[in-house]
Amino acid sequence: KYLEGHKIPLGMDNLGRTIVWDLDNHSTPHMLVCGSTGSGKSVELISILAYAQAAGIDDIVIFDPKYEFASLDCGNASVFSDIEDLERVMEQLVNEMNGRIKSKTKKLTLVIFDEFADAIDQSRTAKELQGKKTLMENLKMLLQKGRSCGMRFCVATQRASTKVNLPVQVCFKVPKAVDSKVVLDDEGAQTLQKYGDGLIKSPEYQDGLVRFQAFYKP
Repeated sequence: KYLEGHKIPLGMDNLGRTIVWDLDNHSTPHMLVCGSTGSGKSVELISILAYAQAAGIDDIVIFDPKYEFASLDCGNASVFSDIEDLERVMEQLVNEMNGRIKSKTKKLTLVIFDEFADAIDQSRTAKELQGKKTLMENLKMLLQKGRSCGMRFCVATQRASTKVNLPVQVCFKVPKAVDSKVVLDDEGAQTLQKYGDGLIKSPEYQDGLVRFQAFYKP
């Protein structure tokens, strides 16, 4: 009942307003989700997947290096966990993006990349790939150029020390104030209460950080 078009509901603020990530907004194409164990990060990703499928997005790719989605029914989403598969599919996405740009084709594709920092660490170097672009290089290219042709990324990590420059940042509970500052450029997430208690910083909400309670999907 909270779904409207391609505005993916993330949760509710303390005034009962729905907090959303609008996939059709050119200013909010990609989102970073951070949070420590038990904070609600993984449940938020599962909720995002369910809402994206309900919104009719039929091109969904999940990079799942820690097998968080292995026991779930992910419907029409394609799930990849092995590092070699992540590297191969990311390269395919770059090729698809370049084809769309050349043909001026736009189609919504949602990529959920869980534990991306660990995956980047485990991925092969350019030398090991014999000169081909690395996982991180292809990810950066997609984040920079993909918004114009409908590529949307939800990139998640437990490690606040690793940040990519994304316009929407969601942070659940983290251990220290410095972790909150890395993700949100502000303190506060260290005082949250776990279980989906979160802060969001987004062009959609120009008054600054908004506190919200994420949805729970069993």
